[in-house]
Amino acid sequence: MANIFPPHANRRFYGIIALGMLVLALILGGVYYLNFYVKEHTPVQPVRFSHKLHAGDLKMGCTSCHAAALRSPRAGIPDTKSCLGCHQHILPNSPLIAPLRAAADPQFPGYTGEPVRWVMVNRLSGHAYFNHMAHLNRGIGCTSCHEDAAGMEVMKAPRDARMRWCLDCHRNPVPHLRPLEEAASSHYSAADYLRTHSVHDEEGRRIGTQHQLGEYLKRQWKIQPKTDCSTCHH
Repeated sequence: MANIFPPHANRRFYGIIALGMLVLALILGGVYYLNFYVKEHTPVQPVRFSHKLHAGDLKMGCTSCHAAALRSPRAGIPDTKSCLGCHQHILPNSPLIAPLRAAADPQFPGYTGEPVRWVMVNRLSGHAYFNHMAHLNRGIGCTSCHEDAAGMEVMKAPRDARMRWCLDCHRNPVPHLRPLEEAASSHYSAADYLRTHSVHDEEGRRIGTQHQLGEYLKRQWKIQPKTDCSTCHH
């Protein structure tokens, strides 16, 4: 009895399977890119807030506005009344402050009571998890992730938050570790800090470099960052 399928049928079958897998991989890659790949972006905010002015020129610490970062996984955004706590005395009649007063000041002629709808700048991939509190309370400064926010007139997402970037820090946190009181500073310099503070290691030797300081803090706080999947993917 003659063969139903020609000799090359097996090759064709496996070729179709391979092609199908390639198409599936491309589709999944496209879905990943559209949903999880966070590109650098600078969204337009409803209030023209300048990080350069507040964090840069005025040297306000990050937690002056993002206080939740010390006690919560999320850094949070200050409520409008917190902003007006300063701006009821500082430039209260500036048109730049008008959206804040419209949201929270019943005495303002344009009062609406509608909250200011800030646009999130730094967004993680939807399948990943980051805890601000865990990092700040172990000396990882805000600028390690957000770069030079104090130099940004308009805040932008500086990185794409790729997994390798996170893993590099978890594998070697020493360059990023700083004293807790400096974690929220936008102007921290290890050289300046060690020049004005006398820090000694366990054997009484004065610490003079960031590497020595980072190694010392890592030992003091028993920092052993995990690198298994469940650390960031719950």
